[in-house]
Amino acid sequence: MTTTLRILGWKAEGLRCPDHEIDLVGSQDRPFRISLIQMPNGTGKTTTLELLRAALSGSLQGSVRSPNIGRFRKKDSQGEHGKFEVRLQLNGRPLTMTLEFDFGLGVVDYKTTWASGQEREFAPPAPVRRFMNEAFVNFFIFDGELADDLLDPEKTDAGKAVESLFQVHLLAQMADTIGEYWERKTEGSARDQRGLTRSRNNRSIWKKRLKFLEARKQELESSLEKTNKQIEHQRQKYREAMARHFIREDTLKKKEEWVAELRVNLAETTRSFLDEMRNPHALSPTFAHDMLAFKSSLDRVKLPESAAREWFEELSKEGECVCGRPIDEATQKVIRDRAERYLGSDDIFLLNRIKSDISDSLGPSIRQPAEDLNKSIEELAELSRNYLSANNELALLRQEAKESDPAVRRASEEMNRLENHRDKTQHELDKFQDEVENMPADRLKRITPEQTFSVNIAKKRVDDFEKEVEERTETLGLKRKRDILVRIIERARDRAKRAIADEIRDKTNERIAELMPNNSVQVDKVEDALLLRGQAGGSAGENLSVAYAFLATLFNRAHHHQLPFVVDSPVVPIDGHIRPTIGNLLPRLTGQVIAFVISTEREGFLPSLERANEGEIQFITLFRRGLARLEDRLSALPSGVEKTKDGCVVAGRAFFTDFQVENEEPD
Repeated sequence: MTTTLRILGWKAEGLRCPDHEIDLVGSQDRPFRISLIQMPNGTGKTTTLELLRAALSGSLQGSVRSPNIGRFRKKDSQGEHGKFEVRLQLNGRPLTMTLEFDFGLGVVDYKTTWASGQEREFAPPAPVRRFMNEAFVNFFIFDGELADDLLDPEKTDAGKAVESLFQVHLLAQMADTIGEYWERKTEGSARDQRGLTRSRNNRSIWKKRLKFLEARKQELESSLEKTNKQIEHQRQKYREAMARHFIREDTLKKKEEWVAELRVNLAETTRSFLDEMRNPHALSPTFAHDMLAFKSSLDRVKLPESAAREWFEELSKEGECVCGRPIDEATQKVIRDRAERYLGSDDIFLLNRIKSDISDSLGPSIRQPAEDLNKSIEELAELSRNYLSANNELALLRQEAKESDPAVRRASEEMNRLENHRDKTQHELDKFQDEVENMPADRLKRITPEQTFSVNIAKKRVDDFEKEVEERTETLGLKRKRDILVRIIERARDRAKRAIADEIRDKTNERIAELMPNNSVQVDKVEDALLLRGQAGGSAGENLSVAYAFLATLFNRAHHHQLPFVVDSPVVPIDGHIRPTIGNLLPRLTGQVIAFVISTEREGFLPSLERANEGEIQFITLFRRGLARLEDRLSALPSGVEKTKDGCVVAGRAFFTDFQVENEEPD
């Protein structure tokens, strides 16, 4: 079903911008396809855009006693209240979002009016709920800062916007629904309800732990990847700065690679050494001697072979005891009952495993493990000395350049900061690397969720309790089907994300070529951010052009969702020869474009916009009262003028194009 959202207008009272009301509805009660709102700098344009974002995202909901609310208060005003109301149209039906400010309490109350009712909270209807949030609203209420943020993975998430707009996230919801269905099917069919409940509870606990560990590990891996890219970029800047001071770049690069290789080897050797230290017999031959003595004592008393519980079971079936006395029914019962006090099959297995593990661990000599550990200590010490020596040489090389050029020093300090962050991230990530293959089953069972950071261990424990639930509910076949279907859905989701991202990248690059035919800027990947090919970012004009190209592709590719596009200063940082191309592009972005402009933007932009647009363009000029030379002209206008106590709203192209105020300058 197609979802169409349009902005019909808004009204502001008692806020930092002038009191005003904007009506964007044209003939036949439809909003204009293109609305241009001209406001001089300092009139409250930024405040108006922030209010629009807050109204459509709910970002100020719950702002109880927040000092940030005061920034919306009208200057030099003692008024305690303000109001902002946005009139919308959703699939042809009216929707109103109202913000009521209480500056004394620092509180913002939301009201949502939809269909026949009103809710005293931010409650967008289901068709647009996933678009009306802080993360997504910035993509259709757009300013120049977002153009730079789209290229910064730490400030925006273009990939999630794509996933949300094209509903790829519904595949993940399908997988969750399938899991919930399986849960319902396993209810109430167990032979042992108490055991089933225990298994399910344990499974639920481990699932939560696994979900947390996977999310945290992914977060750390993503952070590490981003940091490594930043380090490489900073390292290149550092090398360039170093090369200017007679330090050969290849020498520095080789030294850095050698230090990096030693660092990796040192980390791997340290982990291996710590694994060896976990074995007590490697710390001292005394432990090995005691372990061997324990095994010998078991062998001496012939345990476990001669004391199995099965021996008592067989004895109870004999007609005569080993002592020569007859065995009647009462005696048989006593033998069977008391057999529980002695070793059973599980105990036999445990003792045999202990004896086998002692033999495997100690090997031919009880001194060999300790000798091997000492060799590891020597190897680790030698590797540590080599690393410290190489690192000192590298530090001296860098210090020489730092002392001769502030640019080198700044690059070095930033690189050191990033490397410290990388090392801390890697150290935390190392906790997630424990493997489960060689871990004894009894030790694995004793591990609690809070004790482990290993994703593999958590997966194994989830699988173990899954099998317990299956055995108790006899749903093994259904579980296999569930797992197959979930894997298919997950693969489909990954393929869909990649295919959509690749298509949007290619279409975006085609539009970039239209906007900047003589420029080589290209998008390489659409991930957390837009990654440019061969460069971290471009000029302000290039970044804005890339952002327009991406958004044009995004809005035109999503045929089932028509959202408004609100843009602040659409061509301010763009060169004059590109402005006509932007004017030609905006009408094709989506079904409604609202652009906030200043007078200096009209040149080169407005003529092409009018030629490209099909239908009438709405022209609105909003300025603060106090500009006498402008207010004097309003009396000559036949219509289209609205005045408030501190603002003037004028509709019409003639006044719009004659208006020449870039910044607020009260007479």
